[in-house]
Amino acid sequence: LFSLLSLLPTPAATIAKLQLFYKTFLYLAFCQDKKFKIPKEDASAHFPTDFGGTAPAAVSIKSKTLILIRHGESTWNDTFNPGGRNIALFILCYIPNMIKAIAHEVYFFVAGKDSQSWFFDSALSTKGVKQIESLRKFLQKEKLKLGSGQFIDKREEDAIRELLNVNGAEKKSMVVSSNLRRAISTAAIGLSDRFALQHANDDILLLPSLQEISFNPDAQTILPPKGIAQPTWCDRSIPGVPVDKFSALIDTQYHTGNKALDSTGLIRLNEFVSDVFSSKCEDRDVVIAVGHSLFFRSFFQLFLPRSVEHISKKKKLVNGGTVRITLGEVTLEDGTKVYMIDPKSIVVVYGGFGKHTKK
Repeated sequence: LFSLLSLLPTPAATIAKLQLFYKTFLYLAFCQDKKFKIPKEDASAHFPTDFGGTAPAAVSIKSKTLILIRHGESTWNDTFNPGGRNIALFILCYIPNMIKAIAHEVYFFVAGKDSQSWFFDSALSTKGVKQIESLRKFLQKEKLKLGSGQFIDKREEDAIRELLNVNGAEKKSMVVSSNLRRAISTAAIGLSDRFALQHANDDILLLPSLQEISFNPDAQTILPPKGIAQPTWCDRSIPGVPVDKFSALIDTQYHTGNKALDSTGLIRLNEFVSDVFSSKCEDRDVVIAVGHSLFFRSFFQLFLPRSVEHISKKKKLVNGGTVRITLGEVTLEDGTKVYMIDPKSIVVVYGGFGKHTKK
């Protein structure tokens, strides 16, 4: 084995990829990530009525604006999911597409490209890039309307200012992302006009708590703890973000590596809301979070009152979909912190849930 490894251009990278294969086998066999249930009780009893709660008395509450963006389609999705393609065509092309995917993976392995993969921590696909470029173009178009009075809901106008970090934004915003490559690329491409402004301390902060809820290989991060995020194929021609500046745009100080084998989605959902109100985000009023479909659907299921019926609890946010909400935090007498989404605050900025889309 060692003799074979020595023939490869970068044996260390090949060993790293073999370790990833091994860890993926462990996750497929033993991961508990999706084995949780949404608790029957919610936090509405601790929140005031004007926030959608049922607390009878005045409550001291902290709140932050969240803007959630789902990543574009990935190479994993392109291989295994029909998406919007004709089912018959997808089945007909399945084997050729699988051969193409395996060929890419073999090349990355033999070439020692341990930061690249088709299946593991899958990058955006060609379709996924187009989806996020559509989001970027939408933001450019909406920016031209700022201050014109054309927005039906002022919160939509606020969201555009916050996403693009342009003059007139009433609140300071920041961008956080899952530690998976497709989310990082989505943030960099979709919000490239924001980063092109080169405001001080405006980067993409990785939060491991946002890692997708899944045991599949595409949900395992390749990036080592506090490592340098390398650009994927789609990050090499982002308008306003030169490829030699890409790695510096990604803040990995809180990146602790892959989620633990005994972690669950419920654990990370609670970690995420705690992160939003922690020192990681404390000086920003608006947190723009780029993440994943199952994570966001579970987020709405967990933090919206159980009595509230909303499409976000049943349908996934579409690729590139962008939603603005208000998240509240209340500290109980024993010091426990509880969290809830204000049901009245949900505003679809772009895309939407399921087939209920806005463009």
